[in-house]
Amino acid sequence: MTKTSHDVDWLAKSAARMPDAIALVDDDGAVLSYASLDAMATEAAMRLRASGTVEGDIRLIEVGQVDRALIAELWGTWRAGVAPLVIEGGSPILTRSPTRAADWLKLRVPSVHTIVLTSGSGGNPRPVRLTRENVAAAIDASSQRLGNDAGDRWLLALPIFHIGGLSVLWRSAAVGGAVILHSRFDEERVAGAMRSGAVSIASFVPTMLYRLLDLDPGPYPAMKAILLGGAAAQRQLVERGLDAGLPILQTYGMTETCSQVATVIAGEAVESLGSVGRPLPGVNLSTGEAGAGEIVVSGPIVSPGYLGEPDRQGDHHTGDMGYLDEHGRLVVLCRIDDMVITGGENVYPQHVADVLGRSRFVSTVEVVSVPDPEWGQALVAIVVGEESALPRLQHWAANWLPRHEIPKDWIFVDEMPILSSGKIDRTTLAEIARRAN
Repeated sequence: MTKTSHDVDWLAKSAARMPDAIALVDDDGAVLSYASLDAMATEAAMRLRASGTVEGDIRLIEVGQVDRALIAELWGTWRAGVAPLVIEGGSPILTRSPTRAADWLKLRVPSVHTIVLTSGSGGNPRPVRLTRENVAAAIDASSQRLGNDAGDRWLLALPIFHIGGLSVLWRSAAVGGAVILHSRFDEERVAGAMRSGAVSIASFVPTMLYRLLDLDPGPYPAMKAILLGGAAAQRQLVERGLDAGLPILQTYGMTETCSQVATVIAGEAVESLGSVGRPLPGVNLSTGEAGAGEIVVSGPIVSPGYLGEPDRQGDHHTGDMGYLDEHGRLVVLCRIDDMVITGGENVYPQHVADVLGRSRFVSTVEVVSVPDPEWGQALVAIVVGEESALPRLQHWAANWLPRHEIPKDWIFVDEMPILSSGKIDRTTLAEIARRAN
């Protein structure tokens, strides 16, 4: 039998089971019980139905200020069986292609739970259709790996118009846990919440963790888990976090798989360094028969495709290069189109950045490539740090990297360009490198 929206209404189920438990602590400190948030969601669903919207419709939700009213609107939209198309306010999808966005809203998607844009870190974002079965399977797999429960308080500081932020709402409601909302990431406020025990789980992208550790290296004894994903995390950063006593669990996923695909198991952080852990329960991964290859994902978490496009045929080809180590942990190398052939040698820029980052002479380093008449492609290191550190950094590179992996050029910047998702904007990095050469 096909599932209905009621079958996956985790808010309603937790409200019935534990009405007085805390569901949400808003940015202004207001506390909403499950009963209160459930009632707000019911009112939102009734308004939506009264407007003539019916199950299977798409509703555009432009995210500006994130507060309890917006979160209740989202829950009400799901409750009405309507698929929210969640977009950042002023999204390029709307400003550049308003006609296309209007055409999307005319579509009928009766089996779709939510439509979320990909991050766009490597180009234009695409709207991903996530079914109710996708979301339910993703929540179950994540819960089995993390062990989160009704006693947990999950910090929501990620953008809610990306899958990482939305997933916090679903994962918490499914077990009756509390969401602690920070509508924008402020490292001082986040550090205070983590130190005080106001939160026990947090989802960060690497730039967030950098800012937190630069402000306050901990320890944070009340923390149960920090999911670190959304972008490649350099080993130096993970080691800093572990040294500070943070329970960092590196994770790998994408919008097309409803967030998590693989995550480090609690208690295995040290031996898992360099990897993103084992696949989640129910998730199948392959990387080819020999050595590194494209990461391919199958299982019930995989989206059927993109809005306005035909259904996916077969498994999800991620476009990422990686391999499974001898312990079954996934090592992600880079995007396939990021692999560089320089002087006839294959080079993975993320690996080079990881090695340079371990030098501790710099705050952050990323590596991109530019066309080169002699080498075909030449590596360029973009560094946040003092330019006076360049000789030591070059010496480090000469000691730890083969000659073909040593950057040909070094660019020092005050800060990395960041997307609204918190990820490094690699398109802008590539443009910075091209302008400098």
